[in-house]
Amino acid sequence: MHLRRQPDDPRFALANAIGAETMEQFHAQGDAHVAVLRYHGLENGMNVYDLGCGCGRTAQALQRLGWTGNYTGADVVPELLAELARQCPTYYAVLNYDRTIKAENASLDMLFNWSVFTHLLPAESFLYMEDAFRALKPGGKLLFSFLELEEPEHDRVWRDELARLRNGHDAEQLDTFLHRDWIKRFAREVGFAEPQFTSGTDGSNHPQFWQAIAVMQKPFTTHDFEAR
Repeated sequence: MHLRRQPDDPRFALANAIGAETMEQFHAQGDAHVAVLRYHGLENGMNVYDLGCGCGRTAQALQRLGWTGNYTGADVVPELLAELARQCPTYYAVLNYDRTIKAENASLDMLFNWSVFTHLLPAESFLYMEDAFRALKPGGKLLFSFLELEEPEHDRVWRDELARLRNGHDAEQLDTFLHRDWIKRFAREVGFAEPQFTSGTDGSNHPQFWQAIAVMQKPFTTHDFEAR
């Protein structure tokens, strides 16, 4: 945590701890998150789940931009969750150290995580995908960002990490790259429909995200259509 670096501005310290260099950047990043969610079908009244929510970058943007619905944010850092609860008192914040989604079966319309699978082992990400499938309603969507070596900017992360290790330094953090073919395989094994992908440099439908984005939808079954 970065609270010691900015003891007089704890709110910025928490935003800085999740990668924002200014509060303006923190707000802009959150607004971009909401733009992605809306492009992929976010509507008022939905039940959404923010895996690795931090101090509420997306949550605060949803609130600021007037979205109404049921939000749950999960993280492993109590201080970040406390800030989310302060800034968004009508949202639900949950501390969860397990590789699970704290939601009932078929209860979520949308589940998302930004820069979470980038710091997990692929097998851990798969377990989250598997439990996301359980928690999503038929037609519900899982959205997540990821690093891929085919992106020039992401390749720079790879090169910088190699240089650091070659110079005898430890890696600052685990940076995991996922290939789109791996993600497609994970989707098939779990039961999702074919994933949709957006390059990190593609700003045609929402602001450029820098990381690539994958979207997986839980298919409807014949029973679902009969019950509608």
